[in-house]
Amino acid sequence: MTAINVIKKTVVVEPARTAEVASLTWRTLDDGFNRRLRVIVNGAVVLVVEGAEYDALGQWTDDTIKQTILARLGLVEA
Repeated sequence: MTAINVIKKTVVVEPARTAEVASLTWRTLDDGFNRRLRVIVNGAVVLVVEGAEYDALGQWTDDTIKQTILARLGLVEA
């Protein structure tokens, strides 16, 4: 079969996965030139902060990242 062109669109190609979270660990990958911060949570979830949201972080700290993770994932610190 020959490929056909379509208008580009992001589609879900894998069903959503869930995981029970009881603790948080993270590492960050900061790309200041492109105003993009990737936060890898528990080695599985990737949160992307970019553009105006990246600018709003300012000089971020571990507490800033922790608050971002809690807000994005809807978690409450125990």
